[in-house]
Amino acid sequence: MDRIKEILKRLISINTTNLPGNEMDAVNEILKFFPQDIEYKIVDHGNNRGSLVIEIEGKNRDKIGFIGHIDTVPVSDEVSWIHPPFDGVIEDGYMYGRGTSDMKGGVTAMILTALYFIENNITPPHTLKFVFTADEESGGLGVRTLRDKELLQDISKVFIAEPSDEQIGICEKGTLWLSIHIKGKSSHGSKPELGINAIEKLYEYINKLKNTLDLEKKHPLLGNSSYATTTINGGVKTNIIPENANATLDIRTIPGFNHEEIINNANRIAKDMEIENQGMTIDVEIDNNRPPLTMDEEDNFIKEIISVYEKLSYQVKLKGINFYTDASQLIPYHNIPFVILGPGEENMCHQKNERIKIESIERMTKFYISYIVSC
Repeated sequence: MDRIKEILKRLISINTTNLPGNEMDAVNEILKFFPQDIEYKIVDHGNNRGSLVIEIEGKNRDKIGFIGHIDTVPVSDEVSWIHPPFDGVIEDGYMYGRGTSDMKGGVTAMILTALYFIENNITPPHTLKFVFTADEESGGLGVRTLRDKELLQDISKVFIAEPSDEQIGICEKGTLWLSIHIKGKSSHGSKPELGINAIEKLYEYINKLKNTLDLEKKHPLLGNSSYATTTINGGVKTNIIPENANATLDIRTIPGFNHEEIINNANRIAKDMEIENQGMTIDVEIDNNRPPLTMDEEDNFIKEIISVYEKLSYQVKLKGINFYTDASQLIPYHNIPFVILGPGEENMCHQKNERIKIESIERMTKFYISYIVSC
């Protein structure tokens, strides 16, 4: 327990809020936990941003991957926290701080798992690859760069150590963020017929796109897809018909939804409305596009995990993850078995007074080691 607290506290003390990230500071700190002769590779993304891969050679060539991101979301209200967000204060078995649950707790479990084999001079049955990524909370620069540099292509199955309430995450929702920009025509507020009201057309566009989605369709673990207008702005004055209006849309999709189809509909609706309203233009920008992912619960990888859970007398419960993870930037390009499984509570992600139960990190570390040696 003391070692868990020490590692996590040191990670929490490093401010890797994104932006700017400064993940290279965390990379250098992680390496301090390991002997100097380990096999590792740092990928420098510039501007003090970096990702790290540590590899432990096993008895066979199959490689098990563990992925955890080292950036966190920002702290906007530091003075209102119970404890300072970068102090790693422990109270009632929990450590408080930004990133404790999402996901430096999972990173701590990865570090402890790697150290178990190194310090005990144990050659694992499979080669192990511990991947610490930058920028998961934004564009996924870390995992995308590692993927494009072909540093992840030799992984045969992967654990995403995100907080899953220690439940076995076999699917995650997709994310599609769109920015909509409409340029209409201004006119005097007393003569709206002489203009094209960009705000009104924006609302029309938003509703038309929403109507193309089957939001009633339900997934047994993820529930329904969702469609939310998250920002909107336009207009300059009460008595001027607005010429410009902008909005952002956050669309979360369950498996079975095709993002390319949604994007095609978004562009088609824009073109149709431009034809109907000569002189108006609609631009659609894709800000984030991560497809939904799912694993068959009968897959051997999932069965192996369940078997180890049962041996450890852990409660077996399958889970759907509503947020996106680094898996969304890897699995569509490198189709391997994956699971989202790590310490911490999903509901603690991005929250004020974020915390993690120290015992949860201990339990997940024990599971990771048990899985490695028995499967």
